[in-house]
Amino acid sequence: MTNDRIALVRDWLHDYAPHPHPQLGRDGVVCPYMVRALRRGYVQIDGFAADRYRSGDPTAVDAITDLARKELRRNLRRSTHMGADRTYLVSMIVPHGRPDNELRTLVEQAHDQLKPEFVPAGYMAGDFWPNHDTVGLHNDDFRPFTSPVPVLGMRPLVAADLAFFVKHEPTPRARLRYLRYYADVFRGALNDHWSLRLADALAAAERDVSAAEGDPC
Repeated sequence: MTNDRIALVRDWLHDYAPHPHPQLGRDGVVCPYMVRALRRGYVQIDGFAADRYRSGDPTAVDAITDLARKELRRNLRRSTHMGADRTYLVSMIVPHGRPDNELRTLVEQAHDQLKPEFVPAGYMAGDFWPNHDTVGLHNDDFRPFTSPVPVLGMRPLVAADLAFFVKHEPTPRARLRYLRYYADVFRGALNDHWSLRLADALAAAERDVSAAEGDPC
């Protein structure tokens, strides 16, 4: 079962991410980043045996987040010897052994725990599952995080990820928090285009927080 689900996820990545999609809302492939990551063999996919835990057991979330942190440490170590290619290190964890609705909850809870740790470290944490309702950046009818089975993923933060923090954070306060993390990660490293977009996004987030909460940032 583990190998079958890993193979399914690997096939999905190859068939989906590096290709155009009619609902994408822009020209090009779904994820330009993954084109090079896949081509260079930098995508690591591991299984997680959720059936070792009872339904709803919180230690399952602890275990999968510990595995994700281990993958992050491994990637950070590898990145010191890879030069510019370190940008393309991807890790994905595929839980198995429980019903998919439970695995989705497991991935969602793990993602919620990891995101505030990973982004300041310069990594994105991603949650994927069937019928994911998060909309695309360029078309609200597109669902970019829909996958055949629940998956927890991670990859290095890139400048273009600014758009995710602008559009996908659920509250102005959360948007401002992650924009500040992004600013810290890329301090002194952004070109004029991204620097201006970041400055505009921060200013808008600060205004929105003040309007929503009635206090200065």
